[in-house]
Formats: sequence, C-alpha cells, structure tokens
Amino acid sequence: MNTIQADRKAQKELMKRYTKWFTVWFAILLVGAFIVPMYKAVFLGLFIGGVGSLIILHMQNRSVIRMYDVIEHGRRPKSHGTVSRMAVGALAVIVGLLYEDRVSVIAVVTGLIAGHIIQFGEFTLAQLSRKRGEY
Repeated sequence: MNTIQADRKAQKELMKRYTKWFTVWFAILLVGAFIVPMYKAVFLGLFIGGVGSLIILHMQNRSVIRMYDVIEHGRRPKSHGTVSRMAVGALAVIVGLLYEDRVSVIAVVTGLIAGHIIQFGEFTLAQLSRKRGEY
C-alpha cells in the first residue's frame, strides 16, 4: 500500500471517529431537550447547528479525499468547497430564523462550531495517546 492510500485510509478512519463523537453529542442534546424543557430551544438550536457542522465536516472530508485522488492520478483539482460550506452554515441559520419561536439562533450559530470542537478534542486525545504509545 502506498503512502497516498494509507493517508486516504487514515482520513476515513478519522471521519468515523468524528461521526462517533457527533452521535454522542446529538444524543446528549436530544436527551437534554427532553429532560430540561425550559432550555428546549437552546438544545434544538445546538442540534440544528451540529447537523450543519457535521455536513460541513463531511464536505471537508470529501474534499481531502478528492485531493488524494488528484495527487495520485495527476488530474486537475475541482474546487467547490468554501461557498458550499458557507451555504450550509447560512442554511442552518435561516432555519433557525424561520423557527425563531422554537429554536435559539445563537445556539444554532454555536452549534456550527461543534465540528471544530470535536476536531480539537480528537486531536488532543490522539496526541495524549501517542505520548503513551497507544496511537
């Protein structure tokens, strides 16, 4: 297996770990929305923003995988990244604005940051486990 294929496989494994973290995050948000009805709008806003963040993360992953293909086959890269990711974020905020009576818009915007927080957490855990020789 060459280096590019190994990197592609590592990227797919990393995306699986991110998706697991998001699953836990969504479960916590949904349980919180039902247990604490007073903050239901906040939890639902975080959930909508988190879904948008997960979609953006998948788009970034697809872009990285495409870049591996470009490097491996020497083709010209296609770019539809930034505008598409911004559109997903804008769509999440628009949904929050449409249902402003049931969803906190500030929570939607905060939820869009969830992907970055999860990436940072996974990176930190990987560095700590690498120091211990587990990674």
